[in-house]
Amino acid sequence: MDHIREVEEPTEKSAGGRFRPPEQDPKNGGIVIVSARGASTHAVTLSCCEQLRRATPMCPSILLVFGGGKHTPEVILETIAGLYPQSCVVGGACAGIIVTEGSSCAGSEIGMVAFLAEDISPKAYCVDMLAHGDLEAGHQLGRLIRDQHAPNAAVLVLYDSVLSFEPRQLHSAGYLMQGFQTEWPGAMAAMGGGLLTDLNLTDGWILLNGEVRRHAALALVFPGSVTGDAIILRAARPISSFMAVTHIEGAEIFTLDGRRALDVVEEHLDAPLTDTAGHPSRIMTLGLKLGEQWESGTPDDYVNRLIVTADREKGSVTLFEPDFYEGALVQLMQNDPTIMLDMARSRVAGATVSREGGPQPFLRLYIDCAGRASAMSGAPVEEADVVTEALPDETSFLGFYSGVEIAPLGGRSRPLDWTGVLATYSRVG
Repeated sequence: MDHIREVEEPTEKSAGGRFRPPEQDPKNGGIVIVSARGASTHAVTLSCCEQLRRATPMCPSILLVFGGGKHTPEVILETIAGLYPQSCVVGGACAGIIVTEGSSCAGSEIGMVAFLAEDISPKAYCVDMLAHGDLEAGHQLGRLIRDQHAPNAAVLVLYDSVLSFEPRQLHSAGYLMQGFQTEWPGAMAAMGGGLLTDLNLTDGWILLNGEVRRHAALALVFPGSVTGDAIILRAARPISSFMAVTHIEGAEIFTLDGRRALDVVEEHLDAPLTDTAGHPSRIMTLGLKLGEQWESGTPDDYVNRLIVTADREKGSVTLFEPDFYEGALVQLMQNDPTIMLDMARSRVAGATVSREGGPQPFLRLYIDCAGRASAMSGAPVEEADVVTEALPDETSFLGFYSGVEIAPLGGRSRPLDWTGVLATYSRVG
């Protein structure tokens, strides 16, 4: 359901009059979250800034901003700079945002996290060379950080998902994280996501230091007084037996079990996988099972890769990430709304909560695959709304719809497809 307040272009009389009350947890302090929605980028950004001004007289050290794809990022930056010229503005595009009142993926939303306390405010690092190589960009990002922070620092990684729309090519979070973790082992516990403007993977952008950047990756590294932990929510189940990848180049699989990959996939479906343009008409993934192949598994045992396009002439399918390999045993995976909603209800309640003498949560970020929105998944209710209803306390919360989710799994941080990652950041000591 859509509960994010709609705003119009402000006039002298109406400015400041139609804002959603800001969300702030008085027990934790140091964080204010605001959001709004509307057609005018200036009006929606101004609405968020006015909510923030009403909540606190303080100037945020960091403003983490997520903007829907229908908004103009340059206008977002210009509007914020007019009211908070000394704040560091970071963030980027999203396919929609999620607040405790509801979720929206119309593309007209803006959500902000304002960091007000020095002991929880992250430091931002950015590289904008993904177009020249995701792996090297990861190495460069890691080199910027490794000598500046403790090896176990909490870190949030955001990157531009889209390399090009026509032909459809995506930046690889797998290569980015491989380079990042090689240079800075602290990134083994990183969380984050790929940023994009809409469900069609049309575009993406990053905000940093008053500039709009494309083909960029951003790392927000928290002080040593902050820890981060993640809950991963799944949605897919296997609908085929194991199949061997017998010919793959990058993210494009040409054959499975020695046969045209598209033919093999479509044998398990009741309709063609793709339309005439080669775009999938349904959400399907290929899953690589971790651990023992032949033992019974659960949704948690799979790394899934979304099929983003197919070539009927070549008989190939192309995945979101290029990390599968020849000889890998994979299964065709299908979204199961029941699994998705049940997991959201059962797991979110187990998020870290404040305990005497223990970590004190101050922020929850929900990085939610855009494919889990009901418009894409076919779920009878919005999965994001189920997540917000299951939150165990009133810790400040903001979510956004992503292209890829990044979370620790199997001893290192890796990209995930078709998941939701609930990241909780807490004060310690």
